[in-house]
Amino acid sequence: MSGLLTMLAAAIFLAAVLSRNVAAHVEPVPVSAHTEQGELKGELQAGLSIFRGIPYAAPPVGALRFRPPRPAPTWSGVRMALDMGPACPQLIDDDPTENNESVMAEDCLTVNIWTPRADHRKRPVMVWIHGGAFVVGSSRNTFYDGANLAARGDVVVVSLNYRLGAWGFLDLQDALGSAYAGTANLALQDQICALQWVRRNIANFGGDPANVTIFGESAGASSVGALLSMPQAAGLFSRAILESGVPSKRSVDDRERSARLATQYLKLLGVGSAVELAARPMRALLDAQRELFNGTGDLGTFVPWVDGTVIKEQPFAVVAEGRGNPVPILIGTTAEEMRYFSTAEDLGIERKPRDLLLKQLEAVAGPRAQEILSTYQRLYPDWGDMVVQIASDAIMRLPSIELAERAAAHQPVYMYLFTYRSTSAYKKFGSAHAMEVPFVFGVEDRPEVIVFSGRDPRRHELADQVMDRWVAFARTGNPGVKGGPPWLPYDGQKRFTMELGFPLRGVEDPLAEQRIVWGSTQPTVRQAWPFLLQN
Repeated sequence: MSGLLTMLAAAIFLAAVLSRNVAAHVEPVPVSAHTEQGELKGELQAGLSIFRGIPYAAPPVGALRFRPPRPAPTWSGVRMALDMGPACPQLIDDDPTENNESVMAEDCLTVNIWTPRADHRKRPVMVWIHGGAFVVGSSRNTFYDGANLAARGDVVVVSLNYRLGAWGFLDLQDALGSAYAGTANLALQDQICALQWVRRNIANFGGDPANVTIFGESAGASSVGALLSMPQAAGLFSRAILESGVPSKRSVDDRERSARLATQYLKLLGVGSAVELAARPMRALLDAQRELFNGTGDLGTFVPWVDGTVIKEQPFAVVAEGRGNPVPILIGTTAEEMRYFSTAEDLGIERKPRDLLLKQLEAVAGPRAQEILSTYQRLYPDWGDMVVQIASDAIMRLPSIELAERAAAHQPVYMYLFTYRSTSAYKKFGSAHAMEVPFVFGVEDRPEVIVFSGRDPRRHELADQVMDRWVAFARTGNPGVKGGPPWLPYDGQKRFTMELGFPLRGVEDPLAEQRIVWGSTQPTVRQAWPFLLQN
């Protein structure tokens, strides 16, 4: 009897295990879409049709490494689009806002699509360009999951990968000849290639190719700004959102520097020809990149360059002077941008000695340095908070204000200041760089996001408010929403800005005293970067 009971118990246990495994193993409900390369099969998830890892260009490997993107090859049959493509090659670091990037390969030029339905409804399209200082990041990052934004706004959300670091910005023209002209800005060419793919294919995913908004944060915002300046991108988008970043202020003088860095890089890599460069393994290229970073100590080693081929003029000036793509612009920053680098990256800027800070201010602001320091000391009695504010204004907020003010004379511009402060129990993130991103995508409940932004019970309401405004801008070119406070265009007189936080309100010229004390001084990111790197 006991043996029978034992066998019965074992059978019940086995049945339970099997039933649990069957319940847990649920095949995705397939959905289909057509592209110019061939048929795709994605999945239906929570009412959305999702397609991942779609190649928009040929794999940039072998002879195509360090070459402009080529059209994606066609395929026969049906291609599965269930999994995101790998991240582009990068050096991984410990960063709470960068995740899922360790899956990487050079064959990385893919897009992901979230759509309410793969029909022909002509919904607004929102194309996300990720940040990461042009050296890290990817569309695999879970902060950028487009499902909630697509569902709430009835829009099509697209995210893309582009080549990073040496792969995206190594200026090889002088070292390897004219056949490599344009290699200084391959990443931007990738982005344009992806937008061209969207233009040709997005109608089959329920999107309107004539109503595309590009939006990005940090390096993604700088990319958006560069695209605003580039004739090659004209007609590929009709709105632009820049979150905590502006187009490059670099000049033609930097052409020498980009060529010098390429020579250094090739020497570290131990190659002297295009054939050798094409044959080196990915890991060797990454190791050389690490050595170059260690040698220069400059996070801006790989960035968009005025190379005379892809970018012929300083992008910031082109946009500011109204000579770029004349589309509506939404631009803004967080309230404490550099809290991110002080806390998440542990650069220690809050501990900067007074003498060093004053010296750095004098290098950027000249005779106004002491007045700037005195003003901020009065406004922020805590030394660490004050240093964070000075660095945040110099590196992010003031350049954004300058671009908004100057571009507003030529096209509609709307400005925001994201004031929500993290309640994370992990670190004091405050209103750090990238804090708005989870609210833009409505992913504020993900565990990896909560570590960064905290559990403030009001965060859900704010996410809804932010998503609604981003979608309204994508739909109409105006971020105002029915029933909410009016969002007026920005100009150099009233400087109307929407504060996104608690409360959510429209204000004129927020943090005015900080802006005014700088006078006509407009530091570039490169000038202000020592605020972070030297302590």
